[in-house]
Amino acid sequence: MFGTARIVKLRPMAIAIAAPLMIGLTVQALSPAGAASDQVEQAAVVAKEAAAKRAATAKISLAAAPVGQAANGKAGLTPGVATFRPARPGRAVTIQRLSGTTWKVVAKGKQDRRGQLVFNVSASKDAQFRAVAAKHKSDAAVQSDPVTSASWDLSWGDEFTGNGALDPKRWTDRQVGERFGRRMCSEVKAGTARRQGGAAVLKVTRLTAKKTKKCPHGQFGNAMVMAENVEDHMTYGYAAARIKFQSNRGQHSAFWLQVPSNGAPAAGAPPASGAEIDIAEYFGDGRKKGGLASYIHWNKPNGKEGGSIGGEFPSRQLLPRGKEWSDKWHVYSVEWDPTGYTFRVDGIVTKVIRGGVSHREEAVVLSALTSDWELPAMNARKFPTVTKYDWVRVWQRPAA
Repeated sequence: MFGTARIVKLRPMAIAIAAPLMIGLTVQALSPAGAASDQVEQAAVVAKEAAAKRAATAKISLAAAPVGQAANGKAGLTPGVATFRPARPGRAVTIQRLSGTTWKVVAKGKQDRRGQLVFNVSASKDAQFRAVAAKHKSDAAVQSDPVTSASWDLSWGDEFTGNGALDPKRWTDRQVGERFGRRMCSEVKAGTARRQGGAAVLKVTRLTAKKTKKCPHGQFGNAMVMAENVEDHMTYGYAAARIKFQSNRGQHSAFWLQVPSNGAPAAGAPPASGAEIDIAEYFGDGRKKGGLASYIHWNKPNGKEGGSIGGEFPSRQLLPRGKEWSDKWHVYSVEWDPTGYTFRVDGIVTKVIRGGVSHREEAVVLSALTSDWELPAMNARKFPTVTKYDWVRVWQRPAA
């Protein structure tokens, strides 16, 4: 009886003990599955968010003027940039133009490390373009929305056809005979810029090889002309020139903009006074970076030099191996607006400057100069040395 009674008393306890054990076992059995389900849901959310971040996008932009040039030397092309996200370096890209109801390929290439393709196309006004990236591994093909080319009308241009003096209604020799500043051993000679074989040819001549204490490397004649016709002045827009620079060092040639000589003195902050906009300066072959520079300079209210932005940029990477900028014709341009300047060579952006922005009318200047600080590097064996300008063109935004 004692044992039976003991057993009877123990059974409820056993049940009581067993119940939580069973429940615990059930909880333990169900928890991993529940956690796995939560993890799957969480992973799905993360994957969805990641996919959204990776969602392929494409856009295309075009310049408003034909300041590009193809590798074969064909000029008059409009530069553009296609940008893809995420970047897929090496992915094939085509630029297409709408012809009637059909999209036709007009340029092609591969994305660079930034997911971009820089291109030049023939773009008439109101033509439509789009960029398409081909299917790439697990990525589906992607295309941009179409964009319409602006193609601003030409404000003015000079093709320098024929031979003889430059058009006197447009071009004036600038600072003739003047020796000043960093050109004490040089002077601008009238008539050293002339049309020859369909180009404006600017010469540097040796005036005397005699060495003096002031001019230990001799004295030189320079060429510099400005488009002083008020109708040719520009405020914002595009300015471009197709140039074959001199090969020699110890001198530099340039295509630039400056406040006209018949304007108010260029002193003070650039918005009020204007600025010297050096679109392209070339300092000769053999320089490590390539010899090309773009600058913005301006003066202080007292007329002394105030600020300077820019300089020589790594242009050699844009050239074929072993080539120099003096070997062929290239197109140099600036896109100038109230926010800053975008410099291009053959349509490729080489420098963007947001400071020193001029809000004044500026005039085009062409020059071939020998500054005193350059003369120790002079390596010309024969004179004159020449820089050739095939054409100069200016575009401004159409009136609204």
